Amino acid sequence: MLVASACGGGASAAQPDPGVQQSGTQPCRAADLHGLFRGFRAAGGSLTAAVVLTDAGSTPCQLSGTPPSVTLLDQGGGSVAAKSHAVAVPEDAGAVVLKPGATMPGFGAAPPPGTAWFVVTWSNWCSDTLPAVSSLLVVLPGGGSVVAQPDATAPSWAAGPSAPKCDDARAGSTLTIGRFQAPGTQTPVS
Repeated sequence: MLVASACGGGASAAQPDPGVQQSGTQPCRAADLHGLFRGFRAAGGSLTAAVVLTDAGSTPCQLSGTPPSVTLLDQGGGSVAAKSHAVAVPEDAGAVVLKPGATMPGFGAAPPPGTAWFVVTWSNWCSDTLPAVSSLLVVLPGGGSVVAQPDATAPSWAAGPSAPKCDDARAGSTLTIGRFQAPGTQTPVS
C-alpha cells in the first residue's frame, strides 16, 4: 500500500518506518514475546484468525518470514490434529521490528505500532467431534515457540465457529500460515 501526504512549510528529514528492518536489530527470542490469538472467524468454508506478537523484552527485536508451524491447542493444552504449512514469502518482504512496551490491542482494535501479526487459515475439519481450540502454539523461524493466548477482552457473543467445514474427508485438516507483517500493511482479522 502506498500512502502519500502533503504538508505546508519546510522539508523535514524522513523518519524510518518503525515496522521495517533496521540494521543491528537482533531476531526476537521466544522468551521475550507475548502472543494474542484473536479467535477464528468464518471465511467461506474455512476459518481465519489473526495472531499478534509483542516484545516483552528490553530491546527491539525483529521477526522475518513465516512461522514454520502453528499448532491448535485445546483448553487442556493438548494439540488438535491439523497439518500446517507456511505460505511462500516474497523476497522483498523484509523483517518486522517489534518495540519493547508495545501493548496488545483490545477487542476489534488494529495491532499498534511496534508489534507484528500474521494470519492463520484453518480448513477442512471432518471429525464428528468439534474441537475446543483455545490457543495456538507458534513456532518461530529461529527456533523456540510462544503460546498465543485468547483475547480476554473479547465479549462472549464474538466467539467464532468451532471448526471449518469438511471439504474432503480423505485430505485431513490444514492450517495455512501467513508471513509476519507490521501493523497497517493489511487489515488483520479481529
